Amino acid sequence: MTPDHLEVGNQVLDASVSGFRAYLETKRATDPRLFAELDPKVASLESRAGAGRAAFVAGLILGLAATGYAIFGGRTCTGPAVTDPNFAADSAAWNACNQDNVSTKATFGLIGVSAIALGGLGWWAIAPKRSDLFDLVNAHNALAHDSMRLQIGYDPASRLAMGGLSTSF
Repeated sequence: MTPDHLEVGNQVLDASVSGFRAYLETKRATDPRLFAELDPKVASLESRAGAGRAAFVAGLILGLAATGYAIFGGRTCTGPAVTDPNFAADSAAWNACNQDNVSTKATFGLIGVSAIALGGLGWWAIAPKRSDLFDLVNAHNALAHDSMRLQIGYDPASRLAMGGLSTSF
């Protein structure tokens, strides 16, 4: 994974809304104007992050419950004994029971997979993106004396760029 971080002055923070929140909390007392301006924007992104996580968790729980029912649920179907005088009718009932189980398992399996996929899609659609973090950094830089940078693809500990591709012909 490509390393990324927020850098302002001599502080290095996680490149996330929570990292920005940690920085902003250090400015609550020393720069109340900056805090008052950026706090609602950060709170909005925190709310979106929470809503995205909630959508994902709800989809995951519903999906796992439906998939669990698909795997472990259903009726117990017992076949008739060969000596059963009603063998033909009981065989038809046994077949209908098995067909109902297959249909139920397929339906709940599809519901489970769909719920997990929709939960993940909901998280992706709701949760803050990197562009939202760029907007926060730009808003900070427009208001603050210290410039903040969003570093992507550089690991300050090893002083190496991570990732990349080079081709030549």
